[in-house]
Amino acid sequence: MSLPLLMIAGLAGAQVADASADSDAGVLPVVVVSASRSAEPELDVPASVSVVEAKPVQTALPGSGLAQWLAQVPGLVAQDRLSYAQDLQISLRGFGARASFGVRGIQILMDGLPYTLPDGQSQTDPLSLLLVDRVEVLRGPTAVMYGNAAGGAIQLFTADAPSQTVLEAGIRFGSDATREEHVRTGGRVGAFDYLASLSNFATDGFRDHGSARRDHFYGKLRYRPDASSSLTFILNAENQPFAEDPSSLNAGQLAEDPRQAVARVFQYDAGETHRHRQGGFVYARDLGDQDHLQASLWSATRRVIQFLPFSGDEPLSSGAVVDLDSASAGASLHWSRTIRDSVLAQRWITGFDFQRQHETRKGFVNADGMKGALARDERDASSRLGAFAQWRLGLARWHLDTGIHHSRVAFDVDDRFVNAFNPDDSGQLDYSRTTAFAGPSWRASSTSNLYLSFGKGFETPSFAELAYRPDGQGGLNFELKPSTSRHVEAGYKADFSSTTRLRLAAFSIESDNEIVTASNVDGRSTFRNAGGTSRKGLEISLDGKPGENLAGTLAWSLLNARFSTGALSGARLPGIPRSTLFGSLRWENANSGLHASVDAAWRGRMFADDANLHEAGGNLRLGLEFGKRQHWGDWFLRLDNALDRRSVGAVVVNSGNGRYYQPATDRTFLIGINLQRE
Repeated sequence: MSLPLLMIAGLAGAQVADASADSDAGVLPVVVVSASRSAEPELDVPASVSVVEAKPVQTALPGSGLAQWLAQVPGLVAQDRLSYAQDLQISLRGFGARASFGVRGIQILMDGLPYTLPDGQSQTDPLSLLLVDRVEVLRGPTAVMYGNAAGGAIQLFTADAPSQTVLEAGIRFGSDATREEHVRTGGRVGAFDYLASLSNFATDGFRDHGSARRDHFYGKLRYRPDASSSLTFILNAENQPFAEDPSSLNAGQLAEDPRQAVARVFQYDAGETHRHRQGGFVYARDLGDQDHLQASLWSATRRVIQFLPFSGDEPLSSGAVVDLDSASAGASLHWSRTIRDSVLAQRWITGFDFQRQHETRKGFVNADGMKGALARDERDASSRLGAFAQWRLGLARWHLDTGIHHSRVAFDVDDRFVNAFNPDDSGQLDYSRTTAFAGPSWRASSTSNLYLSFGKGFETPSFAELAYRPDGQGGLNFELKPSTSRHVEAGYKADFSSTTRLRLAAFSIESDNEIVTASNVDGRSTFRNAGGTSRKGLEISLDGKPGENLAGTLAWSLLNARFSTGALSGARLPGIPRSTLFGSLRWENANSGLHASVDAAWRGRMFADDANLHEAGGNLRLGLEFGKRQHWGDWFLRLDNALDRRSVGAVVVNSGNGRYYQPATDRTFLIGINLQRE
């Protein structure tokens, strides 16, 4: 038996023994999730769903904070690039590892509104964690119901407003001149309740040329006209006035000094500024005892200006200053019906999601950090229409879940930079695909569930992946095709007692035309279709309460992801570690308010290129935390990478200049103080 399995088995045994011996031990709450588009106990969902709940005292900062939260999800790898100009790299079962910035292959939602564009590109920088109550992560065959995403879905939910008005002000500061000030408030007035947060974040960065600043407002106002309905208005406004980009390093530079940045990032002032605005309404209503309706309407704007570390003055190069100005909007309507009689239980869910985006994309020559001559000018539009239906049939202990989803994703490019040397690169693409999943499950007992699930997935290229051709010529990469995938998963869920929760899943995924990185040079990436790939893996998680004041988590994943056809057949997919292991133990005394925790995250080695010639070794990062909650608020001290081990935080897949590595931080500290008044 492997070490992770021995650890999990040992903790499970200890949990069961302790629960039987001590009736006063802490009890794990029943977890209710919405991943299957209908609220139900997580134990009943025939899919891999992980729920990360907010700690009473939040110690997470923008960017790295989300990676800290998600580290305990098996099968998910969140790599911190230490560059606020590039955002986190998140992959689920290896999908998304190709992203050179932002998130690909994963649908992201917050309070019911999407943060994934019609083309499948997502950003995590607009996600504020100050008000978040829990995060749900769905992976496996059931996730195909979210449409244009092969990896799965991540949903964030903010807390319900407190019954009395609460006002909190806090400050957090730490290594590398990092600081954040925030205020948050919430309360209820008649039929209305509200939550809001405002924060300012700044850092000099662990690396040279790595400073950043970010301002963020998130607000939620809900109106409940009666006990059966609610209307929620959400406003999210985020500014990043500047974020320097230190770029990546080669192996020699990494060993010499991981804090350094290459000379050209200073010459061309590499970095990014952006502005994000998003607002919308979510309406929910119970139509009697059997029916539930939810509708949403939203719009968003985003402006990005990015300076890449080269000039981009070659013919047909499209420049090296990227100027994007986009506006998007969408709507959704979901209806569910639950029918129960003495023999059968049925649930129907049907609906649609629609999104449309318009984008002005310009490129300019980078004249030593200044915007130079125009090199690209186009108007891009994309849209996505998804319609779905799900059905669950229950008979005694047996259930059958099925679903079908039809997606249509369209791209339209109007090239306005046409001359004798630059031909018209206008064009249109239209992708359409129907995906489905099905699987039986058996409720072996009131506290355990076995399931088997099958599904077919579909993922289109994003505009960013279509933007540049691998041959270096101008125009969109119209040769890039959507990828398809076939998923099989078998899982076991068990609540051994009120203090122990075990989740296990084994899966196999076969993909055709998988979209992979062709090259990555100084932040500009091109993509190609790889043919066939294969993923086979195992995920295990264990949550337990060994005692009244203790809570622990273990999560282990094993993933064998390889090319399965062509010249690279047998090679491991780059950017994907073969194994990850996470463990945490938290102690809190309710009487004194004192709390302490230790967490450790280990990531196995991973390759940085298709040929498996360059790799990043495994790393272990230890976190320590201590603090106290008091009547006036709380304070905490946290150490990350407490062992001060040097390691790679993320890799640049198929780097064209040999700079494959983005370093992780040395030991860092963070101190926080929050003042609260009711």
